[in-house]
Parts: sequence; structure tokens; C-alpha cells
Amino acid sequence: MLPEGVTIDPLTGALTPRTGEYTKRLSEFRSIYRDQKAFEALLETAGDLVTYKVEEYRAENSDIFFGTTTMMPGRVGDEYFMTRGHYHARRDRGEIYYTQSGHGMLVLHSRDGQTRNVVMKPGVCAFIPPDWAHRSVNTGRMPLVFTWCCSQDAGHDYDEIATKGMRTLVTAENDTAVCIPNPKFTS
Repeated sequence: MLPEGVTIDPLTGALTPRTGEYTKRLSEFRSIYRDQKAFEALLETAGDLVTYKVEEYRAENSDIFFGTTTMMPGRVGDEYFMTRGHYHARRDRGEIYYTQSGHGMLVLHSRDGQTRNVVMKPGVCAFIPPDWAHRSVNTGRMPLVFTWCCSQDAGHDYDEIATKGMRTLVTAENDTAVCIPNPKFTS
């Protein structure tokens, strides 16, 4: 294993070099948004939009890896575009998100019922403690780009959030992002 410099474009999230990437599209979020009529209408009129993309850098045999998430602006009804949200498969692993450009909200909750929200704006590095579910939401009009770093063995557990939802929703009220309790959250 040797040291290496990785270039990160703060406006696009592009990594050079990168070792992996994936893209998420609107159609993959059918069950996440609460307004299904607005979801279907947006999918029909705008098509299967890219909602976010992830690029990563993994050094072979390293204990950590990092990458970028670039989230597109947009809304489904009054909810902003968001990531799927997840816990880590290893409950003893945390993560950091460093916002490079754009504006958003990081919504978090713990298994014991605590909730927290961290404003994502350039220069803010959010600490995500172990065993806290987290989801990023783009509340701005331009792409939200953040760099993340965690243990390679942290893993992702998307199932619980897919089934129960997050405790908090981020909605637009008069073009202002507001965090509200999710009425469909099941504990």
C-alpha cells in the first residue's frame, strides 16, 4: 500500500482516480416519498432523473475508504430529493460528511429514538456516530456535493429505513426547508 493524492472536484464530486461509482435514479425511490401521485407525475413528465451519484476511492488492504456523493436538486411534491438513508451493518462504525458545495440537511436518528439534523453547507463537516441512521437531503437549487469517509468494513443496512422510514422528513414551506416528524415512521 502506497500513499496517493486523489483530486476531488468540489462542484461535481468527480474523483481522480476513482475505484468505483454508481448512480441512483428517481424510479428507485418509488416507496420513499410520501406523495405517490406527485412521484408518478414527476416520473412521467421528467423521466427517470438521476437523483444522485457516488464515486469512491478504496486503497487495497486499507481500513478506510472515502468518496463523494453528488445530489441533484429537485422535489417530489414538497419533499426534496434525498438519499435512501441507512444504518451501518457494523453498529460500531461511524462516518463523516464534509460538504463542499450546495446546501442540504443531514437527518439522523438513533435506535433509541433520538433525532438530530445537521445543516449541510460548504465547510461543514458532520460527524455521524456509530449506530445512527442517516439520510442526506438536497435543499438547494444546485447540486449538493459532499465527501464522506468511513471504515471499509462498516457496510450498509438499507432494509430498516426502507421498511420503517426515517423519523424526520425535510419539506419545503414557502421555499424554506423545514424538518418535520414523519407521520409514516414505524418504530
